[in-house]
Amino acid sequence: MRRYHPAIYIFLFCFSAAMQGQILNLRAELSEDTILIGDQVSFNLVAEMEQSVQVEFPIPADTLSKAIEVLLFSPVDTVIRQDRKTISRSYLITSFEKGTHVVPAQKIVYNTGVFSDTALTMPLLIHVLAPEVDTTQAIKPIKPPINTPVTFAEAVPWILISFGGLMGLALIIALVRMFARRKKDPEVFAAMKLEPPHIVAFRELDRLKEEKLWEKGKVKEFYTRLTEIVRTYIERQYGIPAMESTTEEILKTFDNLNTEDEVLNEMLRELLSLADLVKFAKEDPLPVENQTNLNNGYLFVQKTYPLFYREEWKLKEEVTDEAH
Repeated sequence: MRRYHPAIYIFLFCFSAAMQGQILNLRAELSEDTILIGDQVSFNLVAEMEQSVQVEFPIPADTLSKAIEVLLFSPVDTVIRQDRKTISRSYLITSFEKGTHVVPAQKIVYNTGVFSDTALTMPLLIHVLAPEVDTTQAIKPIKPPINTPVTFAEAVPWILISFGGLMGLALIIALVRMFARRKKDPEVFAAMKLEPPHIVAFRELDRLKEEKLWEKGKVKEFYTRLTEIVRTYIERQYGIPAMESTTEEILKTFDNLNTEDEVLNEMLRELLSLADLVKFAKEDPLPVENQTNLNNGYLFVQKTYPLFYREEWKLKEEVTDEAH
C-alpha cells in the first residue's frame, strides 16, 4: 500500500478547517454569565457567512437543558455587508436551580447550495446564585404599609384619567350628533370613502416602527401608540367599540368572533395585557419583548383581515343562495 507523508494530512486538515471558517462562522454568547435564581439573561446565536449560504437556527420547545428554561425567543435578524451576511437570534433564558450549569452547544444546519452540513456552537457556562439568608436571625413579621402623603407626581395620572374621561364623553356626544346627522342626510355620508382598516393599521405600524420610541426610552408612549393602532383596527374591522372598552371586554368579544385560530386570541391577550402593565403598573419590558409585540401587531392585522373578508364573502354567498 502506498503511504503518504504525514505533512500532507496536516495540510489537508488545516485547509478544510480554513475553508469551513470562510463559509460559516458561529458565535454563541450570554449577556451575563452570573445571575440570581429566577433572573433572566439573553442567550445570543450569531452566524456570519457568505450571502449564498442558508442557515436554520434551532427553535427550542421550552428548555435548553434540565436546569435552563427558555422563556421566549426573538425573530431572526439579518444584516448584509458587502459579500457577507450576519444572521442572529436571541433567546431569553432563566434558571431556578443553584449552581453552575452548561448551556449546551446548539446545532446550526447550513446549506451552501452544493452541500448541506451541521455546525455546532461552543458550550457556555452560567453561574446561578441563591440569595444569602441569615438563619441565625429570628423570622420577623411582615411590615405594615407605610402611610405617605400623595405627591403631585402620583396625582398626575388620575388628573389625566379624569381629563381623558371628559374627552371621551365629548367624543361620545360628537358621535351621537354625527349619527343623528347621518340619519338625517345619509347621502352625504354614503359619499365618504374610508381606507380599508388593515391598510391604515399597516401604515401606522410602519410609522411607529420608524419612530423607534422604545429604543429612545419612551416605552410607555410606544405601548400607548401600539394599542391605539390595534384597538382602532379592531373597532373598524369587527365593529367592536374597542376604543371605549377595557382589555377584558375586547378579549371576550373577540374570542366569540374568532373561532378558527386560537393563536390570535392568545396573541391579542399578551399584547394588550403587557401594554396595560406598562401604562398603569410601570412595567419595564425587555427590548426583545418590545420588538416581539410590534411584530405581533403586524401579524395580528395580517392574519385577521383576510379572515374577516372571507367570513363576509361567505355571508354574501348564503344570502345569494337564499334569494335563488
